[in-house]
Amino acid sequence: MVTDEWMDHNFNCGYSILENFVPNTRAEGRKRIERMIQKSRKWKTPETGMSSATPVRGVNGLDIPIKGWPEQAIRDPLFCVVLVIAIVVSTSMAGAFEFVGSDSCKDCHREIYDRYQQSGHPFKLQRIDGKPPSYPPGTSPGVPRPPSGMSWKDISYVIGGYGWKARFMDREGYVLTGTKRQYNLANSDHNMAANWTAYDSRTAPRKPYTCGACHTTGWTKTGEKGPHQDSLAGIHGTWSEPGVTCEACHGPGSGHVKEPTKVKPSVEANCGQCHARGDVTQIDARNGLISHHEQYEDLLASPHRTVGCMACHDPHKTTKYARGGFKGQDVCEGCHEQVETRITAAPHSKCITCHMPFAAVSAVSKLINYKGGSVAKGDIRSHIFRIATDAKWKMFTDDGQFVRIDQKKRAYLTVDFACLTCHVTRDKEWALSTVAKIHGKTR
Repeated sequence: MVTDEWMDHNFNCGYSILENFVPNTRAEGRKRIERMIQKSRKWKTPETGMSSATPVRGVNGLDIPIKGWPEQAIRDPLFCVVLVIAIVVSTSMAGAFEFVGSDSCKDCHREIYDRYQQSGHPFKLQRIDGKPPSYPPGTSPGVPRPPSGMSWKDISYVIGGYGWKARFMDREGYVLTGTKRQYNLANSDHNMAANWTAYDSRTAPRKPYTCGACHTTGWTKTGEKGPHQDSLAGIHGTWSEPGVTCEACHGPGSGHVKEPTKVKPSVEANCGQCHARGDVTQIDARNGLISHHEQYEDLLASPHRTVGCMACHDPHKTTKYARGGFKGQDVCEGCHEQVETRITAAPHSKCITCHMPFAAVSAVSKLINYKGGSVAKGDIRSHIFRIATDAKWKMFTDDGQFVRIDQKKRAYLTVDFACLTCHVTRDKEWALSTVAKIHGKTR
């Protein structure tokens, strides 16, 4: 399906090209595209016929439906011109440029390269040559051993291990599944030591590796018949580099390396390509917590949906290990400088303490008991931000599979997450009466 991310990125490319021939196209066109991006989520519904649309396959592996788009969009001449350019750009760039590897970037972009190498993205997938995976000093404590009964010689790749957890691929490239096949790093927020847990036991003892779109750079999905990366039958695809490196976000770099002043890499954010799963209008959940990889969906259902990821994040840094990936409280205050905070503990808390609680899970969670109830606390911060003051609002759907969304496509955090994971001696009644007053008025 077409996504807001695809539209924003490829239409920007289209306008950039078109503006070389028609001055001021971008200013006028951007206004139109912003209006269409706002509407795009409405287009992606069965009522529009999008589910049966004939797609065009783009460079990012996304289906770009043409049939079923709103009539007013098809009739907009500028929209149509840019659409054609966007499709040409997205389908031809991959053929025009090739992946050259992140080592080609570091000679000119050494500072950014070195900073990025301290983040977790390059370690989403790491080749193992008979010894434990390695991580930058001062970050992950590492993975001390492979699953029980195995040596490092039995492992071809480690998936992750930088911030939350590690999984393992055997010598044939299959992902190990079953009992004690996932290694969870220690979690200081939960006072939990590192531990082993089950992973996808229903597929035990192993399953094919098909996750390269978000764990590697230059992933090409192939399937059971191959070709297979490193000739390992369990890897149903190939890549340019393991891990999420420079070209995963900036695109194939051969053109830029050859003509750096003429060919510019993409600088448009495409975080939603991986920090989302399935339908971006639904926030997946399980066991009373938001699922992993849902930050983009969170954001789309939040009051910050038009702000963009990089307003708060430095994409070349990690949010873990105090490395500056989150730009800090100053970002919040820069936009919300008029907001008054009326809490006694204000000097000891930050905006994210209440507005970004640990309501999502990647590896571990803990049940927090408060007065009159309990709530799960995960290990990833929510990006919903908005807190419900309605006592009747339920954060999750009745089946627990999704975060509940209102008629205006808005999600809400409930006070058990925002307040009661810390104020365990209080109850929901206290939290609801208090949260409405914290910023000086009822919202």
